[in-house]
Amino acid sequence: MTIYPDHTLIIQIINFLVLLFVLNRILYRPIRDILSERSRRISMLTQNIEDMKREIKEKEEDVRELLEQARRIGMSERENIKKQAVEYEKKLLQDTYNTVEEKLSKARNEIEEKISKIKEELKRDINIFSQELAEKVLGRKV
Repeated sequence: MTIYPDHTLIIQIINFLVLLFVLNRILYRPIRDILSERSRRISMLTQNIEDMKREIKEKEEDVRELLEQARRIGMSERENIKKQAVEYEKKLLQDTYNTVEEKLSKARNEIEEKISKIKEELKRDINIFSQELAEKVLGRKV
């Protein structure tokens, strides 16, 4: 059996080429376009993810810096408050000491005044007491 090409072979070749052209237009090209678009979107989304990761790292670093700065400010404020408290304590103790000294001084002055009044009274009454004592010791009037 031998095969002789005839005009149907040309029709089959044309039919094959038309089918290839139609399939390419209707089926293969849209699928390639969809795959190409999908690949483009995936690369775009991957790039977005990388950008967001980098941005998150930057923001985390900013937050760490702000937190550290807030800690430093807090420590500084705490030290200032401690210094103010120590200053206030010193002032309060000094005021109390001054008040105690003032009251003690007043008390000493009052005691000295009372002692001097009593001494004056005793000086005035010493003659009377000495005369009465002499009379009692001697048993007679002097």
